[in-house]
Amino acid sequence: MDKFIIRITKGKTQLDSNCNPDEPAPIAENEFSPPTKKLKLKMSSIGSTDLNQNLKNSAPDDTLIQTKEQWPSVWSFDQWMEKKGKYPWLFCSIIHPNKKNKLSNLRNKIKRHVESQAHEYALTIKKDKESQRLVKNMEAECFKNEKSTEHVFRTAYFIAKYNRPYDDHQKLIELQKVNGVHLGSTLHSRYSSTSIVSHIASKMRERIVKNIIESGSKLAVLIDESTTLSSATSMIVYIKTSISNEEPIFIFLDLIELFTQNAENIVNQLLKCLHECGFNDNFLKENWISFVSDGASVLLGKKNGVAKRLKDIYPLIFTWHCLNHRLELAVNDSVNDITSINHFKAFLDSLYALYNRSPKNQNELKKECAELDVLFLKIGRVLTVRWVASSFRAVQVIWKTYPALYQHLSTASKDDSRDTKSRSKYLGLCKRLESIEFVLDLALMCDVLLELSNLSKELQQW
Repeated sequence: MDKFIIRITKGKTQLDSNCNPDEPAPIAENEFSPPTKKLKLKMSSIGSTDLNQNLKNSAPDDTLIQTKEQWPSVWSFDQWMEKKGKYPWLFCSIIHPNKKNKLSNLRNKIKRHVESQAHEYALTIKKDKESQRLVKNMEAECFKNEKSTEHVFRTAYFIAKYNRPYDDHQKLIELQKVNGVHLGSTLHSRYSSTSIVSHIASKMRERIVKNIIESGSKLAVLIDESTTLSSATSMIVYIKTSISNEEPIFIFLDLIELFTQNAENIVNQLLKCLHECGFNDNFLKENWISFVSDGASVLLGKKNGVAKRLKDIYPLIFTWHCLNHRLELAVNDSVNDITSINHFKAFLDSLYALYNRSPKNQNELKKECAELDVLFLKIGRVLTVRWVASSFRAVQVIWKTYPALYQHLSTASKDDSRDTKSRSKYLGLCKRLESIEFVLDLALMCDVLLELSNLSKELQQW
């Protein structure tokens, strides 16, 4: 806001008869310079850029006086306060003692200043400062950016929760923009979605681990080895524990790549994973009570297995061979001992290869299902490395689509557009499918695998 200062140069000054006696008197001439020159007053703005330059260019004997207690001699104190009330920005006024029209000149100067662009601009700056306009605009812009980032994070979380491909992230962003949602201009690529999901997962894991440690819940660790399509060996780590003192649940913790599959490396990688997630040695020694895995010798070996090495470090651990894995081993041993099951399994594998490797056959089977009002289901493999529940689902598909399968095999065996070898193949499969022995075996396998599947699912709850 504009204020005014008085510059006094060598000269005389006169006392005003209207001055308030309680106010300090004007400064005498002998306090500054000999009375050889006239008093010269100049008005300047404190906020002006020319002020500093004027001060530098002034004579060395000039003196600056800045005060709130002086007012023009042509005004009384009451008049001065009235002007101050009308013009709050007025700090002091300027007079020219040599001019007769003091009041008119003073009013003209004030009027020109009020109407000047500099004054208007100064008032605008003061209002913006008092209303904190810049701060509020900055806060509003930050809030807008935070909301757009929040919308993007929710989109990425949706993709992870419902197992959608990361390529859907950009498409969902475009859809929401069309619907009028502000999503900013960044974090829209599939790579950003990957980073966001990893960040969310790490923060959720930190909160879960912190809750487990604070509540002092007991901990059970489950691991399993697997090989990816790129032939990379990995280890899946699960934990079973109580969160917020509720019922214990299984939680996926991490997926670790194993460069070597010996017991020492597995132990080191497992402990490194637990420590990085937030479980320290003191907590593990007091609360880690169980280690669960399959029956591989590298894991459950009595002399140098992973379980033996862990128990030497954490004495409270007891080892448990996975009950589902034991069930699978028992089913596999039974299948190997009963040779007739091998013929049944080989026939179902033939049907699997026939329809999963040929889109033409699959489309023809789908058409037969539509004509017979049968639900089309894909045929899977049975009694393989998958669990019993998967084998039951594969056998159940054959049972439900049996009429459509028989109709398609019978039609294909009589199709003249196919070669003789193919027709013979379809005819052999059709005869095997319509035999009473196969129907009885299929019904028996459905009953047996249903019970084993229910048992497997019950064991998974423990």
